[in-house]
Amino acid sequence: MVKDLDEDKAFEQKLKGKMGWKCSCSLDIVDKKSSFKEIVCKGCGKVFKTDRDVEYCFSCDKKR
Repeated sequence: MVKDLDEDKAFEQKLKGKMGWKCSCSLDIVDKKSSFKEIVCKGCGKVFKTDRDVEYCFSCDKKR
């Protein structure tokens, strides 16, 4: 049982080192909700995601 704990800690340290995190509390970053919203273009009906406040996709916005 103690060996399993040591292996888990070693794995966690290795993982944190690869990702540049210093403590296990940084793992909460993975669960962060995206700031992108799903938008339906009013011109063509295409569904896309963006963080801007727009009503048209890039193609339809160029045509306008």
